Amino acid sequence: MKKKNFILLFISFLMCSQVISPQSKIGDLPVFDFSKNYPQKKLRLQDMADIEYVPLETTDDVLLGGSSELSAVTDKYILVHEVRRGDIFVFDRKTGKLYSHFNHKGQGGMEYNWIENGTILDEKNAEIYVCSQFIQVYSLQGEYKRTLKINGFDHYMKILNYDDESLLIYDDVNIEPGRESRTKKDPYSLVSKKDGSLISVLGIHLPKRYSNAIAQKLEGNMWRPLRISYPHNMHYGSDLMIMDISSDTLYLLSPNEGLIPLLLRTPSIHASEPRNIWFPLATTDKFLLIGTFLLDFNSIGGKIPAFMYDIKTGEINKVSILDTEYDTRAWSQGRWSPEGSPAIAKNMYAEFIQASSVIDAYKGKRLKGNGPKIAKTLVEDDNPVVRILKFK
Repeated sequence: MKKKNFILLFISFLMCSQVISPQSKIGDLPVFDFSKNYPQKKLRLQDMADIEYVPLETTDDVLLGGSSELSAVTDKYILVHEVRRGDIFVFDRKTGKLYSHFNHKGQGGMEYNWIENGTILDEKNAEIYVCSQFIQVYSLQGEYKRTLKINGFDHYMKILNYDDESLLIYDDVNIEPGRESRTKKDPYSLVSKKDGSLISVLGIHLPKRYSNAIAQKLEGNMWRPLRISYPHNMHYGSDLMIMDISSDTLYLLSPNEGLIPLLLRTPSIHASEPRNIWFPLATTDKFLLIGTFLLDFNSIGGKIPAFMYDIKTGEINKVSILDTEYDTRAWSQGRWSPEGSPAIAKNMYAEFIQASSVIDAYKGKRLKGNGPKIAKTLVEDDNPVVRILKFK
């Protein structure tokens, strides 16, 4: 029903000495206890948020492929990229009409191989960052502007927009056989949007690091990564939530206030094997939605429990959130869970919904907001519709 948008992106970066340190004492923080049996709470997504739909223009030249990702939603634009084909689409935020479309996939100095590590929309500077072997910067119309060549940019990474001047770079654990020692202990850095130079290193020091991937051995000394996908660093408006697999602390990174510890976990991530992972699902001014699971590469998977931390009261509940527009199963079986981390304003979340699913929900009289009006104009082969949740 919903298009999967999980993207795990990793990088290697040469660190310098300047450090941004956490501002508050970690000992004073509230605690999320993995060993506690928190009370169950059932919620309806449509009671928690107002709903808006934006249909994306569909023509013979504007067809989103199966690996298209919703990257950003701003006041003016919606940014979508197609990972392997290399297409970049910019749509009008209000109407869904195409604003621009370009594809610079290639081997030249002003091109990219494929969109390995996502895209970033900088609305203020009217630029799009395409993150591949290097970071290629284009205008909103696709005109080449510059290349950010970052030292050690040779494996998976996570890159997020931070402020007008800088990007946040996450240096992942190096799992390549024989190169594990190259893993950084200080994996978070800010780099310049102008030339890719290092601005600062965040004060998140991780002496012992774990990975969501392992090196799976193949014949002839070959190997491939076996990866369990989940989000660990996410947008919260202009701020960023940092919930690292190797840390017992959830941080807020704010352009205005710097790095702020928000929440501690217990038992420690170092206490057991397989690791009991926590990760951010969604953040609003009122609550944090947190997912947990065992990082077990021998497991076949399963449902991920979700917990809601009330920022004002400190109350924690295990939650089941029913999506009454698209989940028609019994409450005990179904719930809404964010499936990606597009950049959007605070207290909002955006996701792809397939046109066929919107039409089915319309026939069942389940759509909210402007959904019924939008659904009347859709056909099943149209591009996915962007559903925007505005949390109350």
